[in-house]
Amino acid sequence: MTIEITLLRDEHLKEAAALVASRYRATREHVPSLPPRYEDAGSVLPPLCDLAGRAPGVAAIRGGRLAGFLLGRVLPAFRGRRSVYSPEWAHAAEAEGCRRIYQEMYARLAPRWLANGCFTHLITLLAHDDKAVDTWFWLGFGLISVDAMRDLSPVEGSVASLDIRRAGVEDLDTVIALGEGLYRHVAAAPVFLSLVEKKYRRSHEQWLANSANASFVAYRQGQAVACIGLEPANPRGAVYVRRDEKTVSITSAFTKDRARSHGIGAALLAHALNWARSVGYERCAVDFEPQNIPGSRFWLRHFQPICLSLMRRVDERIAWAHEGRDDQDFW
Repeated sequence: MTIEITLLRDEHLKEAAALVASRYRATREHVPSLPPRYEDAGSVLPPLCDLAGRAPGVAAIRGGRLAGFLLGRVLPAFRGRRSVYSPEWAHAAEAEGCRRIYQEMYARLAPRWLANGCFTHLITLLAHDDKAVDTWFWLGFGLISVDAMRDLSPVEGSVASLDIRRAGVEDLDTVIALGEGLYRHVAAAPVFLSLVEKKYRRSHEQWLANSANASFVAYRQGQAVACIGLEPANPRGAVYVRRDEKTVSITSAFTKDRARSHGIGAALLAHALNWARSVGYERCAVDFEPQNIPGSRFWLRHFQPICLSLMRRVDERIAWAHEGRDDQDFW
């Protein structure tokens, strides 16, 4: 059946939200710990309407109904570049013909992204939507980040002579030192996240002073060797389907090199999940870079992926070296 690609209009948005909710329900069959609220299309509709009112989008129409849609929002300086990002709620395609639907939508919308100066394209996909993941891989996108989730069932983890304490403002220097260890770890090979600036001391202090947050530090023989930080899931930097009052997010975790492979990370995670249960949370989320070899191995032992974020960088020379150039411009 013929697929028509057209501009996304207001009358498409309810069907678009229903498509997202349908794909989310399929993901939740694989990861039951996900919050149920996003199975309701009404929970997706508000951000969808907001973005559609501010940014161009396309719709795939098949047999007189919506078979897919694609939207993206501008990120002014993602990793130093003007970029466009399509969150997991800002696109969807029916399972039947998924590859073709996404291909044709991207081919139609991508030129508008480039015309707006966005040569880095990012998209977040539901991790178990295999057809969508495969399609975007074949469109030249590569994996840059993974979001994962688990319930709060106990984790096996205890280490003799390990002392785990909740950090307060009085432990500021210890928390900062471990945090800088994390920043330097992800700036090194093979992650290569740019260490542009250090986090301000004041921001660490404010974070520790917030009773909704929790930082736990593991000490061995009196030396701080690992830490983990948790805070309520919220819109700041989190994928939308993580945002729920019963979800706690791990926002930092680090174990010093010499302390790895001794079960310290598992013991620290077990302690953190015990705390999360005690204050009423039902699930825990984390995001990590897949290039972080020890980190990704650890998180995948204890969590299930829920979202994959992919990126493509278009050669910026296309701004002038494009197919519409006049012959006389080749000199």
